[in-house]
Amino acid sequence: MSRIPSAVKMGLVGLVVAGLVGLALWAAPSPRRTDLPQATLVRLDGAPVQLQPGRPLVLTVWATWCSYCQRQLPEFEAVARAHPRVQFAFVNDGEPASLVRQFHDAQGFTHAVVYQDALRVVARALRVNGYPANFFYDARGRLVGEVRGYMSPEQLLAALAQLD
Repeated sequence: MSRIPSAVKMGLVGLVVAGLVGLALWAAPSPRRTDLPQATLVRLDGAPVQLQPGRPLVLTVWATWCSYCQRQLPEFEAVARAHPRVQFAFVNDGEPASLVRQFHDAQGFTHAVVYQDALRVVARALRVNGYPANFFYDARGRLVGEVRGYMSPEQLLAALAQLD
């Protein structure tokens, strides 16, 4: 190592340090998001919408190909009919509008609102890495709970009880 010029040694040390710092920053947990994601979503009628506080909200991030979503979303729709004071937002994660509309029409959703998030803003903000991902917000827009993965209607009802 004595034959390596000191400038090269310093450069190598700098690279190693920069790599370690970068790795530490990548691995460090980021602060947990506790408010509604700021995102412009698109309803299936093409209208842009911002999620707003005001009523309790169940936000589910999903995909059409997800078998758990295919099971859970109609079950959530049934619960939504019985709980009109709670908003249900089904946020599709980046799929084409035609696929989202086809799924919506086949299910006949009337109470839950289906949104398209073409740019995946919500999924990135909430660090979604699997479907379905369910988030529960109080009327002030604060996150009060989350469940990653399928939720039964009974589990959903228990979560709704926590929103009161």
